[in-house]
Amino acid sequence: MKMEVKNMRITKEELPACNHHSDCFANREGKCITLTDTNFKRGDCPFYKTEEQLNAERKLDKKTKAK
Repeated sequence: MKMEVKNMRITKEELPACNHHSDCFANREGKCITLTDTNFKRGDCPFYKTEEQLNAERKLDKKTKAK
């Protein structure tokens, strides 16, 4: 499902379904809050990461930028 993003505010109903990883940081009640299309040609989401992975990357990024 491709959707046209006219502005940054979309309703929950307009978010694409996410049936790939229920523990993904961007999965909210079966909807992806990050991507506009969740149909992947290879079958798995290339952006998948858990909340813990995301937080670890953010921490590392902050440390790197502080140097």
